[in-house]
Amino acid sequence: MPGLIALVGGNEFRPECEAMDRSLLARIGTNPRVIILPTAAARENPALAAENGIRHFQRLGARGEAAMVVDPATARDGKLLGMIQNADLVYLTGGDPVYLLETLGNSAAWEAALEVWKSGRCLAGSSAGAMVLGGRMWAPGQGWRKGLGLVPRLAVIPHHARLTEAWGAKNMIASLPGKVTLVGIDEATALVGPPWEAVGMGKVFIYGPDQPAVFTQGQPVKLAPGMER
Repeated sequence: MPGLIALVGGNEFRPECEAMDRSLLARIGTNPRVIILPTAAARENPALAAENGIRHFQRLGARGEAAMVVDPATARDGKLLGMIQNADLVYLTGGDPVYLLETLGNSAAWEAALEVWKSGRCLAGSSAGAMVLGGRMWAPGQGWRKGLGLVPRLAVIPHHARLTEAWGAKNMIASLPGKVTLVGIDEATALVGPPWEAVGMGKVFIYGPDQPAVFTQGQPVKLAPGMER
């Protein structure tokens, strides 16, 4: 039976995320093994992104490690694949969503992460990491691209409080392919499921034909039939 999915709005591994991530870890089990994939940060500072994730989860009582998948070659590295396969939680960091999508798409690393989820364990993504998990992913300047499809009928706006106006949610919805729902997630906030609920300091927005439905900490999030995954 597939496991949990956590779509995080961004600002991962910071103090304001501790309560949210403690809640996530509590659903996984005692002393879980968390594998950080800093792929999206490969063009910035993947080592720092990995180190931040390791320290964060170790503070929360988990075993944090990093699989340094940063390019197509490392996305098929056997040692790194083994690390991913043995994870209780695989966590995709923020960074460049297009680079992340193009590096992980059709890769052995993504297949390993997907198997973790299919076997009942957890797969999480923050900011760019959350965006690529949807059925569609917004690429500024390019428009919609096909995502990795873990949640095939969702598309994610991370950093919602900052990006919804910059990106233009109305225009995004107008061009979004049918049967895909736009979800806005604030920083230090996650949509976790199934069953789906809002977790963290901010809000989760489910866009519809009228005003978006808004959910806060602990509230169940009702998705349309067929979207629950």
